[in-house]
Order: sequence, then structure tokens, then C-alpha cells
Amino acid sequence: MSKFTKKTLLKHLAKSDKEDIIREIITLFDKFKNVKEFYAAELSDAENPLLESYKKKITYAYSSANPKERRTNMNVNKLIKEFKKVSIYEREVADLMLHRVECGVEAFKRDNNRSATFYNCIVTSLEEAASIISANDYSDEFRDRTLGISRGSQLAKYGVDARIKEITKGI
Repeated sequence: MSKFTKKTLLKHLAKSDKEDIIREIITLFDKFKNVKEFYAAELSDAENPLLESYKKKITYAYSSANPKERRTNMNVNKLIKEFKKVSIYEREVADLMLHRVECGVEAFKRDNNRSATFYNCIVTSLEEAASIISANDYSDEFRDRTLGISRGSQLAKYGVDARIKEITKGI
């Protein structure tokens, strides 16, 4: 079987009538959670409810007094990965990643006795968010939040405070 490309899809859609395309979309909607979430976000009048849902899940993951760091990091990484699959806007991915960093900063402000892995996950998310922000020229939109992250990171261990300041300086 030859590689299926966007061009092949466009040819198929051009040959199909409107009713066939509608039936195909309904089938995809019924079968795949990602398609359902995509259309729920796309057709909503409010700020993306899907983004808000993922933010709540991340906030919850970091809110327990004594979280199991490995499990928290794995769960949050999984949430971000899932969100990337359904989001079509890079701005929303950056927003979610910054939210994770903000939640992580709040968590180590409550208790900075965290593992190096915990801090590294926060820094990695910030680096990825910074890359998206810079590549898409979203700096003005996210500047206040990144400055807040930088100011809030003073209690971090393992030199993370300096790393965060360096990353946010570039945004």
C-alpha cells in the first residue's frame, strides 16, 4: 500500500459529495475521542473548555500535600501528550505547559524538598513552552506569566532558579 498523504485525502474529498463527507465525519466523531474533543473545543463559544479541563487536571495533580512525584510527573506528561493530539493551536499547548510550570512552582513553594527529577520536569516543560512561544511570536501574550514563574522560582533547588531565569529571559 502506498503512503497516504494529504493530497490523497484531498482527492478523495473532492470526489465525495457533501453527504458522504458528513457521514465520514460523524463516523470519526462517534469512534474517536480525539475527534469529539476537537469539535467540542472548535464549536464552543467560550474559551476552550478542553484547555480548561486539562488545566484543572494538572492543578489537581500538583495540589496534594505530599504527591508521589514520579506518578505526578508521569500523569502530567500523559495529560500534555493527550492535549497535543487534540489541540490545533500551538498557543494553547504553550498555555497548558506554562500552567504546568506554574503549578510546579507553587508545589515547590509549599515544600521545596523535591527530587531533581521533579525540578527537571518543570524546567523541561518551561523550555518547550518557551520554544513554542518564541517560534510563534507569543512573547507579549505570555510575558507576565513567565516573569511570575521566574520570580516564584527562588526556592528551587539544584540550580533550577538560575535555569528558569535564563529561559524566561529569552521570552
